[in-house]
Amino acid sequence: MPNMKMRDVKVGEAIMYNGEIWVIFDRHEQTRGNLRTYWQIKLKHLERGNVVEQRFSPEDNVEKVILNRQEYDYSYRDGEMFVFSDPKTYEQTYVNVNLVPEAQHGFMVPNTKVSLLKIEEKVVQVELPQIVEVDVTDAPEGARGDTATSVTKLATIETGVQVRVPGHIRKGDRIKLRTEDGEFRGRVGQ
Repeated sequence: MPNMKMRDVKVGEAIMYNGEIWVIFDRHEQTRGNLRTYWQIKLKHLERGNVVEQRFSPEDNVEKVILNRQEYDYSYRDGEMFVFSDPKTYEQTYVNVNLVPEAQHGFMVPNTKVSLLKIEEKVVQVELPQIVEVDVTDAPEGARGDTATSVTKLATIETGVQVRVPGHIRKGDRIKLRTEDGEFRGRVGQ
């Protein structure tokens, strides 16, 4: 694996840090008065998914890890495995559910395009799209007069997960949700 200077590493690339593989999640240069410049880097652990913030000198050497990112379609869950299919060959790939953060399991909607990150042929992470479209399967009726935008209610989506939505959303609506935290991002078609 190639070595490179920290100043040359970009967001989305993976590095070996303390013997583990981390993905650069965010980075920005910091300069304090007449002190040396440093990089404030947010690293996301490839397997555990936790994020840590670390300081690096622009001259620090790091080992770059080559990740292969391939697009797959999510098919279904089979026990402790998520099943993905290659859109070109239709070959199925089984991935342990631990490679998807548990909070995002409810946004695994069949036929969603996802990216599988691989080192050689081993899948090390599943990246969901930032926004998914889902059907609302159950939503209580809003109380009369609750038309203000700040009024929210719990609605059930097609995967069985409950999410907070505005009061005007009804059963049968198709909505957009942010996969990171389940935040409502709008109705589909608006």
